[in-house]
Amino acid sequence: MCGRATLTAPREQIEEIAELLGVSPVELGPPKYNVAPTQPMLVVRERRDHRREMAFVRWGLIPHWAKAEDAKRLSSRQFQARLETAPRAPAFRDAFRAHRCLVIVDGFYEWQTVGGGERVPHHVRRPDGAPFAIGGLWASWKSPDGEWLDSCAVLTTKAITPVAELHDRMPLVLPRSAYEAWLTGSPASAADVATPSAELVAIPVSKWVNDVKHDDPRCIEPVGPVRPPDAIARTAPNR
Repeated sequence: MCGRATLTAPREQIEEIAELLGVSPVELGPPKYNVAPTQPMLVVRERRDHRREMAFVRWGLIPHWAKAEDAKRLSSRQFQARLETAPRAPAFRDAFRAHRCLVIVDGFYEWQTVGGGERVPHHVRRPDGAPFAIGGLWASWKSPDGEWLDSCAVLTTKAITPVAELHDRMPLVLPRSAYEAWLTGSPASAADVATPSAELVAIPVSKWVNDVKHDDPRCIEPVGPVRPPDAIARTAPNR
């Protein structure tokens, strides 16, 4: 789950988050309707020198200890980590201890399996479309030619409504009150963070989003009405 995301919010909304966290906003480029692993994700992080910044990093975490021949494979697979196991998992434990970040998006996609095995994509976002932060991890990896590559992974946790009707897991959506604790708190306090009862809606969208090469407004085009949590009747099996 959470293998695709969006970042289409107006620049002023991203600037508001930047101001809240005491960082300079970055150039966003065009709206991003279909962000996939190995592509850049917008994060706020504290670097090793404790300087906080907003930056784009590769989605798919490459541990600092990865061998060159394994880096590409790891980056394509390690784009998410379970909150319950990340503090102990070899690929994520160092980042969980010292390199947590906020991944800034304004929505993510989840697919619901319905009758006959059909998978219906949904765009999950706030009702007002405003951006929000997902708890994440980041790492720096040095290539054999001496170049540094920064990458990230998103944390997942037990799903709440309405995502629970689509999948049993969801991104670790953080309230603004938890931003500072996630960035600077102890590993123990970070491990205790739970997804709040975030106000999210799940909107059935066009299957245009299924192709990662598609990156335009058709990806979030509704194919039905916005369904509040209690209107999603069918629960997908765990997968």
